[in-house]
Amino acid sequence: MERLLPADPSVIGGHRLAGRLGAGGMGVVYLARSPHGAWCALKVIRAEYAGDPGFRARFRREAELASGLTGRWTVPVVAADADARSPWLATAYVPGPSLAEAVALHGPWPAVQLRSLGTALAEALDGVHTAGLVHRDVKPANVLLAADGPRLIDFGIARAVGATALTTDGSVVGSPGYLSPEQARGHTVGPPSDVFSLGCVLAHTATGRPPFGTGGAAAVLYRTVHEEPDLDGVPEGLEGIVRRCLAKEPKSRPSARELVDFFGEFASGNWLPEGLPALVAARAARVLDLPVPEPTMVTGPSSVEPAETPSSPTRRRLLVAGAALGVTAVAGTGAWWRWGRDSASANQGSVKRTRHVVALFGNPDGAFFTAHERGALLAVEEHNQDARRTVDLVLRTADDRGTAKGSAEAAARLAADPDVSVVIAAGTNATVPAALPPCTEARLTVLITRADTSDITAVNTTSALVLRTTQTIGPGAALRYLNRVAKPARTVIVHDLATEAEGLGTVRIATSHGKLNSEPVVEEVAADEDFTGAARRIAARPRDAVLFAGVNPDRAAALARALQDAGHRGARLAGEHVLAAPFVAVGEGWWIGTGYTDASADPRTKAFAAAFRARHGDSPGPWAAEAYDAVRFAAQGLATLGDDGRSTLRSELLRRPWQGVTRRFSFEPGSQFFRANEDGGEFLFRVRGGAARFVSRSDDIGKKT
Repeated sequence: MERLLPADPSVIGGHRLAGRLGAGGMGVVYLARSPHGAWCALKVIRAEYAGDPGFRARFRREAELASGLTGRWTVPVVAADADARSPWLATAYVPGPSLAEAVALHGPWPAVQLRSLGTALAEALDGVHTAGLVHRDVKPANVLLAADGPRLIDFGIARAVGATALTTDGSVVGSPGYLSPEQARGHTVGPPSDVFSLGCVLAHTATGRPPFGTGGAAAVLYRTVHEEPDLDGVPEGLEGIVRRCLAKEPKSRPSARELVDFFGEFASGNWLPEGLPALVAARAARVLDLPVPEPTMVTGPSSVEPAETPSSPTRRRLLVAGAALGVTAVAGTGAWWRWGRDSASANQGSVKRTRHVVALFGNPDGAFFTAHERGALLAVEEHNQDARRTVDLVLRTADDRGTAKGSAEAAARLAADPDVSVVIAAGTNATVPAALPPCTEARLTVLITRADTSDITAVNTTSALVLRTTQTIGPGAALRYLNRVAKPARTVIVHDLATEAEGLGTVRIATSHGKLNSEPVVEEVAADEDFTGAARRIAARPRDAVLFAGVNPDRAAALARALQDAGHRGARLAGEHVLAAPFVAVGEGWWIGTGYTDASADPRTKAFAAAFRARHGDSPGPWAAEAYDAVRFAAQGLATLGDDGRSTLRSELLRRPWQGVTRRFSFEPGSQFFRANEDGGEFLFRVRGGAARFVSRSDDIGKKT
């Protein structure tokens, strides 16, 4: 359990909060005392969902259904309020470790105890399904261990069978490694999906490892859809039923009731493996020592209703006093921080304005940082020249030194500085993920412009927003060119195993998600292999299109040369990461999908390009327009929040779409991924004369390409 944050309320619906049990994509879970003195787990749904009447209706219906769950192995709902500013739901508190923690500490379970676990969880799911619900997030972390048996918890993303889904079709809700193939594909799910997840839980408990491996979300989802589970180590006599649970087709899986019959009676006196009863007892004893919760101090607009909270000091004073990361914020703390031009005219005239620092975070020696900085500075200066503004902006830059370690250290300092309201992350796939944990801990909003790794698109990233589509859906503009213009009969996806994880998103989107109109064929090339053999096989059908699923420019250049030598004549495409000197020199004619535009060539960014040239004396480089949009996107959110923008900005930005010069900023309501729509900020370039030249925005492909 973690302490309450300064912005957390003291009381919700008469429940006195004692601490934080966790936070995820849907909300925050608190430990609380009910009005009658009982401990409970109180989950508050995030503010971005509260404005959706449809969500409130579904939440109310599902809370009513969940309150009818009276099974022995589910925790009862003790209170709920769908009409609160932020809807909340309270369940009985189970003061035991999770199954995930138990397996990590004490290893795999023997067959006898595994059967009892299977019986209890199958019985819990049978009750859930009988009540008309689908859990949708059965995983070891959502199974708590009490002395008398396990409890299935967290119906935060459950939905009523047959009801409108909480997310649009095509998004992924659940936890990679434990969700079903139909969830991985973004399809509608039913009770068989929970059975698949239960099979994953039992396999993990029996072997100590997830059945579809570990790694990035894209890789795990790909294996879930296409590969068989790793069941080596599942006890004899149980391997068959677990394998049936993990069938790819929902209709081939047993029902929860069949599983109860198979596993048999729950062995109440011997259900925990050796060593775990003591751990369970120790955790249960902890709650007895908890003090009576004291009031917290809410420092501004909160995601929950702040009942019975006293007046608070300023946001900045509280954040310093809170020492969110144990790091003291001191002016002039060294080379990690570079002060930019203070272009804010603080509170001039009769308009009362608040001041917000925007920190641009990246490596000043990196290839695109200067373009980011100049674009951001232009946005700040234009904003501060508007006489109608209600907030002033100051741009400052922070140096991540181009390393993951430097990124984490600089992010910790930013998170501890109470003046910083928002971070624009201009770093790379290697540095940005390391910056997220300290910012998430301090509830400091991070807007990510350039990085596109799957490591930053996890649903439990609660402080960041990725302002672009990512590798998890492949190079969108290139895919659209294939479907609308090239229209080949077949497309060969060259999966370069030298960068296997990075290419999995492109492979998955073209195969299991069926985003190509042409027939997809995957050609794998080992990390220690050149592309000569693959190119010859591809050239046997010279009009087939080729889509390179890789990110290494040298490897892409080797493929380009091999295809040229083999006589291939079809369309050739790749993503933005190949655009470096080795590839551009030999990739004549290749089509490239990017997340950034050429502001000087893009017809929709002419005004920005002219203003940029007037301010800086030269043309905007890659990512300048995207940084300009990121600052403006943050500014319009901060303007609605007054002095307290740090902890609530992300929720505000999720509320409604916003149109920038490069793209429309809109996010999926459930996964909170950037929405890849017709104006999703994807761009098409072509390599000509030794340079990558802008061709079109994604939504214009096929109209004038």
